[in-house]
Amino acid sequence: MAAGFSWNELGVDAARVHLIRPGEPSSSGHYVLYWCQVSHRVAFNHALQAAIALGNHLGKPVVCYQALRPDYPHASDRLHAFVLDGLAEFGNALRAAGVPYWLELPRSPAEHHPRLKQLATRAAAVVSDWHPTFVVPRHLAAAARVLEVPLFAIDAACVVPARLIPAAQVAAYALRPKLKKLWPHYLPQLPEGPAPERAAAAARIDLGFAPAEAPEKLRLELERFSIDHSVPPVTARPGGRAQALAQLRRFIADGLPQFDRARNEPSGAHNSGLSAALHFGLLYAGEVAHAALEALGPEHPGVATFLEELLVRRELGFNYCLYTPTAQQLRVTSLPPWAQGTLATHAQDKRAHLYSREQLERSETHDALWNAAQRQLRAEGRIYGYLRMLWGKKILEWSATPQEALDRMAFLNDRFALDGRDAVSVGNFMWVLGLHDRPFQDRPVLGKVRPMSSERTAEKVDLAPYMKRWGGLDASGFRMPRKRLRA
Repeated sequence: MAAGFSWNELGVDAARVHLIRPGEPSSSGHYVLYWCQVSHRVAFNHALQAAIALGNHLGKPVVCYQALRPDYPHASDRLHAFVLDGLAEFGNALRAAGVPYWLELPRSPAEHHPRLKQLATRAAAVVSDWHPTFVVPRHLAAAARVLEVPLFAIDAACVVPARLIPAAQVAAYALRPKLKKLWPHYLPQLPEGPAPERAAAAARIDLGFAPAEAPEKLRLELERFSIDHSVPPVTARPGGRAQALAQLRRFIADGLPQFDRARNEPSGAHNSGLSAALHFGLLYAGEVAHAALEALGPEHPGVATFLEELLVRRELGFNYCLYTPTAQQLRVTSLPPWAQGTLATHAQDKRAHLYSREQLERSETHDALWNAAQRQLRAEGRIYGYLRMLWGKKILEWSATPQEALDRMAFLNDRFALDGRDAVSVGNFMWVLGLHDRPFQDRPVLGKVRPMSSERTAEKVDLAPYMKRWGGLDASGFRMPRKRLRA
């Protein structure tokens, strides 16, 4: 509830609204400003819909402002290219919907101007995206300190608004029944939202600066940006909503029918390949779930397994980040007491191998399978499902301390992965050290934290094609087991 109006009465689910700066919308404001940070889509974008609903209520036009700065953590050709791939498409869709798109693309930190405060002086209110990790919480907190109008952040990432789960959940088994009770209400909803009633007035607004044009051309001139040029774009995985929708169609046709049986196969042929699109808000998880349900129905085992990953495991990561301060999200002190205790007990255990972060980055370990997974991460910006968990477990074993292991996982993943810097990644890394898991048999170094090994992985899945592609010089020395276990 904000002063003077009710979100529910405007057709906006109040559970999705996070009040960052309270206050009453300014009656003298010229527009409602949608400050886009995360959700690079028009369809099923709850934040944009909330801005339009508020604008219609106030009789104000709606405008969208976005700035792709070059100084975010791990800014690189890879990440910049993926975002730039879709900005022209996003801007065209906004303008077609009656919302002007004000985009800034500073080439260097010196070119960036604190534009938000300037634009907000003429705004009735500011609406932005909610995301519980990386730089977004810091950006929202900084904006709240300088704005003089209300600031609302809208949850457009989760199907069930994250705030409806009132506390951090110990594991998926605790979260699952709570979500399932709410699915009948939230899963059928794919609202497009209202159209802006004052689109013509929005087109006449003088924003006071020249927005960037033709971002697709700048995509071909990445050397002009002061970013890390040593991490190249993944040409086989372009960004943009059209590309994301095409990948969704491919997965529904080819991967979903066998997802329950083949999702852990390292070939990746049956993985969805949608994690980057979800991270950058090119797709809404609810529309992905709809596509799966409409294709094969809720009883199909592939659909059931996929929805477990999409709607339970994914939202478990958001639940953890929502209830854990950003600075504490990747800290050993945020683990369950049993995990903290067992890791502390084994902190002085001798490690069979200790590698520097540079050795890990360059795939210079004794483990041929781990090296292959790291090569894939460097080249493709991803690691296939099961191997991603193994990748993290080995880093834990090969680091001097559990905290160093967490720092290394976050650095390597956030630097190279297209889907890094996400609540799901944070949850996965903490799971490696025991979050959302249970104790196992006590072992050196790991204590009671769940173990994983390359040898056991080779017994469960067929690694021959994967090692042929990513094994490099290590592939010739990689010994396949004589007998594979049934997965």
